[in-house]
Amino acid sequence: MKHDHPGFFSRLLGHTFLILNIGTIVWLGICAFVPYTSPTEVRNIALFGLTIPFAILANVFFVVFWLFTRKKIRFLLSLLALAACYKLLFTVFAFNFGKNDMARLPGRVKIMSWNAHGMGIFKKPHDKAFDKRILDFLAQEDADIMSLPEYSCPKTDMMKPYAKQIIKAGNYKDFRFRYDNTLGTTIFLGTAVFCKYPFRNYVAYKLSAVTYLLQGDVELPDGRMLRMFFLHLSSFGLSDQDKAYIEEVKKNNSSLQADKARSRTFIWKFNHAYAMRAAEADKAAGIIAQSPYPVVICGDFNDLPASYTYTTIRGNLKDAFLEKGKGLGRTYNEISPTLRIDHMFYDPSILKPVGFECNYTPLSDHNPLIVNFEILPKAGN
Repeated sequence: MKHDHPGFFSRLLGHTFLILNIGTIVWLGICAFVPYTSPTEVRNIALFGLTIPFAILANVFFVVFWLFTRKKIRFLLSLLALAACYKLLFTVFAFNFGKNDMARLPGRVKIMSWNAHGMGIFKKPHDKAFDKRILDFLAQEDADIMSLPEYSCPKTDMMKPYAKQIIKAGNYKDFRFRYDNTLGTTIFLGTAVFCKYPFRNYVAYKLSAVTYLLQGDVELPDGRMLRMFFLHLSSFGLSDQDKAYIEEVKKNNSSLQADKARSRTFIWKFNHAYAMRAAEADKAAGIIAQSPYPVVICGDFNDLPASYTYTTIRGNLKDAFLEKGKGLGRTYNEISPTLRIDHMFYDPSILKPVGFECNYTPLSDHNPLIVNFEILPKAGN
């Protein structure tokens, strides 16, 4: 008589997959601590933030995998882990399938945040019309409030060569610029803000040697005040050569093994950048918490959702992407498709997103965040 028992190799394979499954659960568990653990206190933990989407997908794989085996009950292992870490899932992925309404109507405000990558300065002199295409794009979007990190202008006159054209095309009432870096000896790089409403109580708070938090109050059409914050936090400091190397590693993993010294340099750069942004985030959050008005925060955070930086600055605010976007919401077009490093947070007591766009553009290495908000009626109305 034949006994229906799994053979040695089947049992070995089953045990191997069980160990791998347990490993993915531990991996996800470590990721769950990333949003609440400062990189200044626990070294290397922030690096796990880069892997969160993959840790989630690995556990989803095991949920499905066990359902097609004799040990179906094991699907509960990863399912329970995902349930315990549901906040990660709903911070990294957006699940919205309703109407996306970008129509310009009374009672709405359109806000745009876009790292403009020097306004085309890195494409010159090879493509002399590149900046013209950027200006056309900005005019077409016609945002009510627009923040442009990595905006460029001459040190001698911040109104040249673009501000006057943007103000005229968009009928903007206010323009502010705060440089945070330089390009050569004649060019400033920094954050520019264009606003169709009067921009009051403007302050540029210094967060670190090269980062600022810009603040301004906007009076909405119904008379209520909205405090806007714009920022561009410290980057990983990767050169074009570093990025090219990462692309090579993606194609050929042996490159990474052959250059362990360079790999350690990347880890050091990443840890240093995470620690810098954590300090900047702590300082920014303290300033934002003092606002007497509802707030909107937007800009290039250079950090992922569910990171310490993201969690600290967001606080109790809503993330416009999670409320109206779809999927992973990639905002940075190099290195990895999982990099959503530009964010827009808002107070749901005064604003409701009815439309969201983050479409690819070849005009920058970042995609713009464009959110169409409905201004909610005053309480009691």
